[in-house]
Amino acid sequence: MADHSPDLSTEDTATILVVDDLKSSRLLIGSILNAAGFNNLIFASDGVEALELLEQTPVDMVILDIVMPRKDGISVCREVRERLGLTMPILIQTSLQDADHRATAFDAGASDIVSKPIHAHEIVSRTRLHLERRRMIDSLQRYRRRMQDELRAAEAMQVSLLKSDDEVAAIAGPRHARMTTFYKASNQLGGDLWQVFEIDETRFGIFMVDLSGHGVAAAINAFRVHMLAEDRTHDRTSPGDWLTSVNANLCQILPVEHFATAFYGVVDIARGRIEYAAAGAPPPILLDREGGWRLIDGSGVILGCSEGARYETHSTPIRQGDRIFFYSDALYEKFDEPDKSLEAVELVAHARAVLGSVSGQGFHEALIARIFDDPDADCRDDLTLILLEVAGDG
Repeated sequence: MADHSPDLSTEDTATILVVDDLKSSRLLIGSILNAAGFNNLIFASDGVEALELLEQTPVDMVILDIVMPRKDGISVCREVRERLGLTMPILIQTSLQDADHRATAFDAGASDIVSKPIHAHEIVSRTRLHLERRRMIDSLQRYRRRMQDELRAAEAMQVSLLKSDDEVAAIAGPRHARMTTFYKASNQLGGDLWQVFEIDETRFGIFMVDLSGHGVAAAINAFRVHMLAEDRTHDRTSPGDWLTSVNANLCQILPVEHFATAFYGVVDIARGRIEYAAAGAPPPILLDREGGWRLIDGSGVILGCSEGARYETHSTPIRQGDRIFFYSDALYEKFDEPDKSLEAVELVAHARAVLGSVSGQGFHEALIARIFDDPDADCRDDLTLILLEVAGDG
């Protein structure tokens, strides 16, 4: 049963159940509340009748006597919380002053206690206080549900921008490469985005970007970057020129104080190289076939901050059997304990250990399970992983 939630002024809309075995007490409380503007009042003469009403009627608040026949107020309060699962305020009225007795009432789920004999100003003030608090909680809960719905919609939009495993294989496979990808949105939804482009018969591009901020705004910015990257096709063969053009456009469309880190590489296995440009991105790790490794430089001016920034094209050799591991900063950064963030050598050790027993899509899940204590826990930032394996003759 759902609780009823007042939306306008509490006096006009709140439904209050008054429970007391004495008719005179019910009439007194009713007249006090009527005089204060509370007009939606219903009454019960004992606990059994009160529970029957609560099972059938939406109520915003209960004013409950303790000492009653058939079922006392403490039992009613406990059933309302535990059996019915209702969360409306329960205001208990009692003439008992014993501290243990009052503690029992709160343990049963009472929101507040008013003393008998009833004092008109006190019961009106406490009624208004708890109804207003309930109204604020309901408003916050509605806002939270709306935000969660918007985040889910934004996450779905962001995921829809990513290529499927089959689409990735259709690009990488004919060009003598294997690629597996992993993406997990944070509990706040960040701005991670990756794309894979066909360039020509032997080359393809890999673009990874991490936009600042969280929530719907970050997802919208990711959509902007996706559309921009998809539209810029004429200079994809030159990573430096392409990233320079992307940056110039982002400076125009990103809101003030928003920015992005990025890495763009053109993979050319036929010629045995990857050409790339970077903008403050986590450095990809090249794991060579002999068991060595080196970082691919990810430094550079971050995107969206300087319209005149220019990016250079760099190149590094790749050979059959080499692997390149791309990742976002959520993999190694410990946001609450920066001094415990993983160094590159530690990432390499983890990756090597996993690759010794797992390959393909299972690599990402195994690596996450190895690095994180709880791989199913909510992340504070988006997590993106890409493993590129050179499969052809290079």
